[in-house]
Amino acid sequence: MKFRNKSCARALSLIAFWFSAPIAFHASPQARSPHRIPFEITNNLVILQVSINSSGPLDFILDTGASTTVISDSRAKELGLKLEGKTDATTQGGSIEAAFVKGVSLNLSGMEFPNLTMAAIRLSGLEAGLGQKVDGILGYEIFNRFVIEIDYASKFVTFYEPQSYKYSGRGEVIPIRIEDNTPFVVGKITGPKTIEGSFLIDTGAPGILNIAGPFAAKHRLLDSVPHTISITSGALLAGRSSGKIGRVEGFQIGSLVIKKPVVNFSQDTGGSEGEEASTEYGGLIGGEILRRFKLIIDYSRKQIILESRGTLSQRYEFDMSGMSLAAGGEGFKTFKVRALVENSPATEAALRVGDIITAIDGKSTAKLTLEQIRRMFRQERRSYCLTVKRNELSLPIKIKTRRLI
Repeated sequence: MKFRNKSCARALSLIAFWFSAPIAFHASPQARSPHRIPFEITNNLVILQVSINSSGPLDFILDTGASTTVISDSRAKELGLKLEGKTDATTQGGSIEAAFVKGVSLNLSGMEFPNLTMAAIRLSGLEAGLGQKVDGILGYEIFNRFVIEIDYASKFVTFYEPQSYKYSGRGEVIPIRIEDNTPFVVGKITGPKTIEGSFLIDTGAPGILNIAGPFAAKHRLLDSVPHTISITSGALLAGRSSGKIGRVEGFQIGSLVIKKPVVNFSQDTGGSEGEEASTEYGGLIGGEILRRFKLIIDYSRKQIILESRGTLSQRYEFDMSGMSLAAGGEGFKTFKVRALVENSPATEAALRVGDIITAIDGKSTAKLTLEQIRRMFRQERRSYCLTVKRNELSLPIKIKTRRLI
């Protein structure tokens, strides 16, 4: 997920928006370094528990792609926070309303950030895509304050004081550029020819590699991709967006080469208010790549460190059912088809956007999570008997997964 200010119209993510006013952050964290905190991971996103104004535990995503720290507008209202200074926020799916809350105290496992000003926006679309509640997003202000180590394998985040931090491992140090409060690296798409661009390191994006439309068009990247698939209809997290999914021969960061990654080629060609997006902005690197490393983010030295876990060569997979699901209802246990892929097992089985999957192989989906269902549909050549609710009908539908790209 990316939150960018209005001066930069190169956003490409599940949710991206521009604020018409800057957001202030006034923090004086009181914490000893290092500070090690466990986290949960859902769809490659790092989720930490925080409290706001001494509240109970709230779930916040740790997001390098967020140019400010955010709270869900509904959660802000539940906590009795005053929303003010309303402004427009533009997403890939259209315009949404944003507001601000001031004088907030945020506690992150004993680290206190007093007197914050946070953005307040609707996060219900993000919750539907993850299948769980999301109370907010920890953005630039946290990364600017600490050196942060994300160990995806152990599920711990460690916060270090920049002044005393010294790296002693064998990871690769890669320089970053901080622009609009978000970190960029130089990345190279390899294949018939090598194409270099600027890519956002985005821990708030669950996917592998997203390529910006203008960048792909300028370099005619799709011409060298032998096979792509398209989403035919339905809403993504922040609204409607168009794209093609395929594989490139390779993607390189520093000396690290990722072979045949799954790539989303955005078909969106413009930025906010009709501005033309920069052709130098290549896109973003998401959690499906980042989780294969121990990732150290050091804004003070303008660098990240990628420490290999030996999983870089593992195959990068995409959904093999041909449908995208959103979760809703009580406990996020209603699983609705929100998008379909052409010529896929889902469309061949006559599934439709809006269908609700109530059981898989006779097991009620009320006993499953969205994450579990997604993992099932990423297994090749698996046959499933779905029970589908369509209007007032209950339909048995058989589906057999296969690799689509």
